[in-house]
Amino acid sequence: MSSTQENPSGSLRDRKKERTRRVIQAEALRLFTEQGFEATTIEEIAAAADVAPRTFFRYFPTKEDVVFWPVYRPLLAGLMAARPHESAVRALFHAIVDGLSAFYDQDRERVLDRLKLAFRTPALHPRLRQEQATTAQAMAAVLAQRLGMSPDKLEVRAMAAAVAAALWVAVEEWQAVDDQVELGPLIQRALNTVLAGENATYGE
Repeated sequence: MSSTQENPSGSLRDRKKERTRRVIQAEALRLFTEQGFEATTIEEIAAAADVAPRTFFRYFPTKEDVVFWPVYRPLLAGLMAARPHESAVRALFHAIVDGLSAFYDQDRERVLDRLKLAFRTPALHPRLRQEQATTAQAMAAVLAQRLGMSPDKLEVRAMAAAVAAALWVAVEEWQAVDDQVELGPLIQRALNTVLAGENATYGE
């Protein structure tokens, strides 16, 4: 059980912090859309969210983090653990689909706004590439744990990189067509392409 579940006051505090984070993010995304990412200052975001600039930095280390805040990556290990009888790669596949579907259903517009900014703002492309690499590293870590291997092993890194690349291709396609197709099926199509070449030696 988590500390927030054991301590009701802690849970309330966490909920208040999450509400503040979401208000800051919502106002930032609105301003980025209206006047551009680079033209928007942290002071403007803080004023729009009715917080002090120093409060902004307690929630987001940089302006880029407003767009790239990693909400669902920490869920992967738990979602994989819930599928002990599947191969490692297939468990990761379902963890991605289940985790992203839940997040996507709850926050569709915000997710789309963040992705459109990430892919369509040249100033954010270096951070986008960094996020893609970080996603692959996170997937290598959960695959390695499941397989009892080192995350540095070439085969683990290669499979994680392939899965991460497929995920990002699906996400890029989704934002490019402005949500005219469902994200879940796109992710499944992209990941199925990877699974079609799954090597049983590393997937079981």
